[in-house]
Amino acid sequence: MVIILIIKGNYDCIDLEWDTRYFGIKSARVNLNGVIDENQQEEILKFCQDFEFVTIVNYNNLKENNYWIGKKTNAFLTDVNVQFEKELKVNKKKLENKGFQVKNNLPRNQQIIDIARKSFNYSRFFNDPNLSFDKAKNIYVHWTDSAFKKEDKFFVISRIDNKVAGYILFSTHKMTSTIELIAVEKKYQGKNIGRLLIRELEEYLIDKGILNIKVGTQLNNISAVNFYETMGFKVVSCRNIYHLWDM
Repeated sequence: MVIILIIKGNYDCIDLEWDTRYFGIKSARVNLNGVIDENQQEEILKFCQDFEFVTIVNYNNLKENNYWIGKKTNAFLTDVNVQFEKELKVNKKKLENKGFQVKNNLPRNQQIIDIARKSFNYSRFFNDPNLSFDKAKNIYVHWTDSAFKKEDKFFVISRIDNKVAGYILFSTHKMTSTIELIAVEKKYQGKNIGRLLIRELEEYLIDKGILNIKVGTQLNNISAVNFYETMGFKVVSCRNIYHLWDM
């Protein structure tokens, strides 16, 4: 759960209850959607004083914001995140559905949890020495586990011989779908499972009248960047993500 405490035209400040419970430290997030003037900078810094750990997201990598963050705080850069989008078009040639399922309210699935535990080697949390490795590694396991039995969380699942070969966790808002996580079981990697999962997701969304997909990944995750580009996604923005500890 998130609680938005301050909303302004070009920034908002959010109390992150989920992160606070998971990390055991009072956590928040500040989204910078435009250039922040000096008065707004002071408002943001005052907000941050009430938290131990604040994630600051500088959307579109605005140089003015990078400058004052570096000058007025001890925040450090933990991630450069690339955002992709894809506009879907109806494809008359449908996939032959072999072992795929799209479902929300999915009961807890230990095979999916096991795949999550072995995946996701790129994360801003790994780049922060203030966070334990175990907490950083398991956040995506916890994220996946928290999505089971949820009305607003959907899974695309690939099965081979009744075993889960890979999954996509996604959500939808209005007419846009956001891929939250995608992972493939190690022994099935290199067998086009990831591509087929994306294609299955696309067909599902088209049938629902949803024609836009978004996804983000770390800039240094070259394989993921290349994968999304080969799947027809286009880069639409880049954002710098900072971690700020105890001002």
